[in-house]
Amino acid sequence: MTKTVHNFPVLFLLLILAQMVISNYFNFSLFVTLSILPAIVMCIPVSVSTLASMVIAFATGLSVDVMADGVIGLNALALVPVALLRRTFIRIFLGEDIINRNEDFTFRKNGIAKVSLVMFCSIVLFFGIYVIADCAGMRPAWFCTVKIAASTLVSYIVSLLAVSILTSKDRQ
Repeated sequence: MTKTVHNFPVLFLLLILAQMVISNYFNFSLFVTLSILPAIVMCIPVSVSTLASMVIAFATGLSVDVMADGVIGLNALALVPVALLRRTFIRIFLGEDIINRNEDFTFRKNGIAKVSLVMFCSIVLFFGIYVIADCAGMRPAWFCTVKIAASTLVSYIVSLLAVSILTSKDRQ
């Protein structure tokens, strides 16, 4: 299966549905929230503008908020900054060439270490905003810190799988 214009939106929607299932049925603990949304947004093709990716991120976050059991707007709030900094993360960690040539990143072409670093930074940004907005002064700082760290670790591991699915150009 190769990543084409035709199958990327389908994979994108399937992973959003998977996130809705995760949000509804896989509540591990009070300290861990599992989300693959930052990875999904980071895998939007580089040819898509920042403004368009922010709109996609908002719609994605809001749809997960509405369909999943949660605070309406929380995922959207945390996901839009990820879309805003998407090209910046790619430029910093994967190089300017990808942006200039409008190429998508893959594990094979860019290496698992670099792609993992991009994913890790986007997940930290997402959960930093998500947890701080969710706690909103109602929880102690140690709780917020533990929740950000635990959620980032668990989501990072699962997000690598989501990235491998969305960058299936690696498979010939």
